[in-house]
Amino acid sequence: MRNSRIILAFILVFGLVLASGCAASGPDATEKPAVEPTETAGQPLAEEDPELVWSHKHENNIHSIASSGETVAVGEFKVTYVHHLFDGSLVDVLVHEHSVDDIEFSKDGALLGAGQGYYGVLLTNVVDGAEPQTIGDGHESRLAFSPDGISIATGNREGIVWIWEIDSLSQTAALENPEVPDKAVMNRRLLAIDYHPSGKSLAATHTDGIVYIWDIEKEEITQTLQYGADVTAGHTFRFSPNSNDMAYAVKDGGDHLIRICTVESGEKIRDLTVPERVMDLNFSPDGTMLVVASRQATTVWDVASGELLYTLDQTITPPEDSPVALTFTPDGGHIAVARWDGTIELWRFPGAEPIPAPPVDMRVPPPLPSDVLFDTGSAKLKEAANAELDSFANELYASFTKAKITFIGHTDSRGDANSNLQLSLDRATAIKNWFQTWADEKGIDGWTLLVDGKGETELKAPDTNVEGTFLENAGALNRRVEIEIEPDE
Repeated sequence: MRNSRIILAFILVFGLVLASGCAASGPDATEKPAVEPTETAGQPLAEEDPELVWSHKHENNIHSIASSGETVAVGEFKVTYVHHLFDGSLVDVLVHEHSVDDIEFSKDGALLGAGQGYYGVLLTNVVDGAEPQTIGDGHESRLAFSPDGISIATGNREGIVWIWEIDSLSQTAALENPEVPDKAVMNRRLLAIDYHPSGKSLAATHTDGIVYIWDIEKEEITQTLQYGADVTAGHTFRFSPNSNDMAYAVKDGGDHLIRICTVESGEKIRDLTVPERVMDLNFSPDGTMLVVASRQATTVWDVASGELLYTLDQTITPPEDSPVALTFTPDGGHIAVARWDGTIELWRFPGAEPIPAPPVDMRVPPPLPSDVLFDTGSAKLKEAANAELDSFANELYASFTKAKITFIGHTDSRGDANSNLQLSLDRATAIKNWFQTWADEKGIDGWTLLVDGKGETELKAPDTNVEGTFLENAGALNRRVEIEIEPDE
């Protein structure tokens, strides 16, 4: 399945839980007023606003988000979806044993770690497709990869941070504050882990309202910070990539603040007044900007001056569709925002270069998505399919004037297997017939067109979760017609 990631990303060529007291079931349903984004520290400095590039609605609430390379991953209940940053097309689907409360890519992008509500941290190699491996156990797991890619830190409601060597998955250290085990579970649970860019220290945020900063080699706490945010929030503390600064959520009376201070001494540099109930925060890759997801708005700040740069143009009805998690893209020109209602959005900053479309290799052409070409359960081509197929046929002929071309139909796993097999063959035949007509009209005689049908026997991605519930987004990946080409040299 991993080898299909690039192919699947081309499909569109053709066409945390929130709220105090509701940690297990979601946001506080009593908070209803609709609010428009507001500016909280004067007028934004920038004359232009960030642009919404694309959005995609998922079936379930989103708990976590991470990006790496050309992809962004969102963690939900028992499933992770991986999207292409270029257009939001679905790249991969990973099935989990429980909710994906925390998610992060390794620094080289090869591993995707998922901190599950139960059963520890699941590590998936998204490059070579090796069998996923689990490290740790327990409830409400959190994780962070070390900057050098050698280690991973995990923790859960026990309040201990374990360090593991990634290659051997052997435990190398256990960071345990002697005061934490004496606290009730509700006060020692880990909320987030964040490595300092040097890799020599890390911060662990607990439900006791304290951020503990550890010297990893000495296994000693060097600083403690008192934060103020919902215990249902994600990351409310982050080290800056510039190594010198750190930021965390605090409360001062009725004000909700992000405090920026020095790493070395913890001395306050400045406070940023942000919309209430901070759910997540993150620095840009160069450390110059800080983006904050709050219940009522997503705001972007200039770290050096403390000025508000942007408030994203989002209409929010808290808590149903509040921003809950966010991440900068590696280029620093975009942010991906996850909202509680299952929506993921990609925003581009003014002046940033658009994320380029991936190159198309017609030797291994992208599959034709059945949902674009056919109605549900039908093998009759939609009228709108003509333009899509015409564009593809011209590109295919430009690459191969003589070839044996086989159209292979596939379905999702729903329904009767025999019916699915017939539907896949019928759809492949419909496309083959269209190409034959197109070739005849243009006087092309160098193609030999064949068909095959696989039904549900060769899924690109699992389209049911561990409980057998059908995953509609994943099913769309499986409903396709693939193309095999044997050039006639």
